[in-house]
Amino acid sequence: MSFTANGKTAPPQAFISSYAPRLRSFGNSLLSPIVPPSNTLPPPRTTKRGTAIISYAEDGYDDDDFEDSEGPRRATGLRSLRRDDPSNLDKSAQIAALGKELVAPVEVQGIWRDWLGRPKRTLTERQVHIQSVLPVTLIPIRIDMDVQPFRPEAPLPAPTNARDFGIDENLPAYRQPDMTPAYRLKDAFLWNLHEALTTPDQFAKQFVDELDFPSDRKPFLITNIANQIRQQLEEYAGVALHPLFHSTATAAPGGAVQPFQPALPAPSRDGTSTPAAVATNGASTPIPNGISLGESAQTPAAIPNGITATATAIPSGELHNPDDTYRCIVTMNINLMNRLYSDKFEWSLLHPPGFAEMFAKVTCADIGLGGEWVSAMTHAIYEAVLRIKKEACENGGLVGDGEIENDAVDPVVGAGWRYDQEHLCDEWEPKVEILSKEEIEKREGDRERQIRRLRRETARFSSTTNMNGTPQNDFFVNPEHENMGRGERSKKKRRFRSLSPVGRETSDNGSGYGGQGGGLNDAERQSWRCTHCFVWGSAVWAVRDGPKGPRTLCHNCGYLYERDNKLPPWSEHLFYHERSFMEVRPYGR
Repeated sequence: MSFTANGKTAPPQAFISSYAPRLRSFGNSLLSPIVPPSNTLPPPRTTKRGTAIISYAEDGYDDDDFEDSEGPRRATGLRSLRRDDPSNLDKSAQIAALGKELVAPVEVQGIWRDWLGRPKRTLTERQVHIQSVLPVTLIPIRIDMDVQPFRPEAPLPAPTNARDFGIDENLPAYRQPDMTPAYRLKDAFLWNLHEALTTPDQFAKQFVDELDFPSDRKPFLITNIANQIRQQLEEYAGVALHPLFHSTATAAPGGAVQPFQPALPAPSRDGTSTPAAVATNGASTPIPNGISLGESAQTPAAIPNGITATATAIPSGELHNPDDTYRCIVTMNINLMNRLYSDKFEWSLLHPPGFAEMFAKVTCADIGLGGEWVSAMTHAIYEAVLRIKKEACENGGLVGDGEIENDAVDPVVGAGWRYDQEHLCDEWEPKVEILSKEEIEKREGDRERQIRRLRRETARFSSTTNMNGTPQNDFFVNPEHENMGRGERSKKKRRFRSLSPVGRETSDNGSGYGGQGGGLNDAERQSWRCTHCFVWGSAVWAVRDGPKGPRTLCHNCGYLYERDNKLPPWSEHLFYHERSFMEVRPYGR
C-alpha cells in the first residue's frame, strides 16, 4: 500500500517482477520443491501366479531354444519386471536440481500480471495515526502448507496484434512454462496482535499474488493462509496478553493516559549468582597512555590522523539487567534448507519488543549468517518466550526449572571440581551444522510433531477468562468443589439461578482481559462488522463491547474505547469502502 498526504496515488515502482520465477527455480527457505523419498525398502512380496518356475541348476536360456526362437523369452509376472524406471530417476534429479542455492545474481525472465498495474490502497496521515496509539504485541506466525503441481502462466501476455508487428509468439517470454513439481510453502514471521491497518486476508492476497500461483487456486490459498494467521492469533493471545507480563495503560484524572510503570527492584542482587552492577566512569582498567583522570572534564585522546574517540559508559538500567524472577533459558534449533542452527542462552521475559531483533541481528553478524536467519532467529525467540510464559501461568507466575546443571560434581571433602575440559559448556555455544537429505527429512517430521504438540498446549490457554495471574498453590485461593450426589447439582442450580431474564444463559462475551471470551464462530464471521471502523468478521480474532451494545467493536476499537472511554477518531470508517476477500472474489470463475 502507498501512504500519501495529498490523496494522490503513488506511481508504480516496477512493471515486471522476477521474484516468483527465482523462487521456483532456485533454492530458498520459503518455497522448496518436494523431492520424492528414495525407496530404500525391500521390494514387496508377490504371488507366484503367472510366473514361471526357475531352476537354478540350469542356465537361464537354452541354446537350442534361443536359436529356434526370435529372441529371449518375454518376461512375465511381477517378479521379472524392471522396477527401476529411468524416467522416475530423471524426474527426481530434476526436482532436486531446483534446490540449487544462489551465490551470485542471476538473470531470470520477468513476469507481468494485471495486479501489478492496479492502483494500490492509499491511506491518509490521519488514518495511519491509529497504529501509533495502539500497543505492540508481536505474535510468532507459521505458515506451512503444500502446493500441488501447477503450470504457471506465460511471463508476458501476447499482444492481440502480435502478427501485425512481427512478434514471434513462440519466444520464451510469451510461451507457457512446463509443469512445476509439488512445493512446500513454509514461512515464519511476526504479526502485531493490535494490527489496525492490514488484515490477514489482505496480507494473504498480496502474498499469493507475489508468488504467482494459478488464478483458480488463489481463493483456496488465500483463505487457508488467512485462517492460519487468525487461528494462531487466537491461540497465542491468551498467553501474550496475560496481566502477569503485559503492561497496560491507565487513565489519569485529567483524562491523559499514563503508562503503567512496573515496580523495579533494587540494584542489589543478594542471594543470586549475578553480582550487582557497578557504576563506572567509562574506564574499568588503568589507561597506559598517560592521560590522568581528574575532577575536570575528560578530554578526548588525540590520534595522529585527526580522529578523536570518547568512551561513554553504558547506563546500568534494567533493560540490559532485568530482575532474576523472570529469567529463563531459551533453547533454539532452527533449520533453514540444509543448515541447522542450535543455541542455548539466558533470556528474560521482561525484555521489551524489539530486543529480540537486536540480539538476532548481532548474533547473525558475528556468526556470518544471512539476512533470512535474522527473522528466523527472532521468530524462534518469541515462540520460546510464549511457551515459557504459558508454563509460568501454570506455575502461578514462577519461571525456571530449579538448579541448572553445570557439568560438574559437587565438591566433597578431599576432592575438587571434576569436569570435561574439552567439551565443557558445548551446549551453550552457537553451532551451525550441514545436514544430509535423510537428516532433513527426519528433522522435518520431528518438527511437525513438535509444532502440533505446542499448539495443543497453547490452545489450553487461548481463553483468558479464568487467567487471573494469581498463585495456584494457595489452599484458600482455589477451593475444591464439594462432591454432590445424584440430583444435588440441578437443585443447587435452581436454588442459585439468576432472577434476571437477561442473566439467564448469558454467555461471557467480552470477558477476560483480552476480550477473547467474545469470539466469533464461522457463521457470525460472514455478516459481522465493527460498528466503528467497519472491519469484517474474518479479519478479527476477538470482539468487544461498545457504546452500541455488546460484541459491536473489534479488538482494536474496543481496546481504545476501554482505555480512553471514547472511540478513536482516527479509525472511524477505516474499512468502510473495502470488502473482505470472500465478498469480492476477484479470482472467481
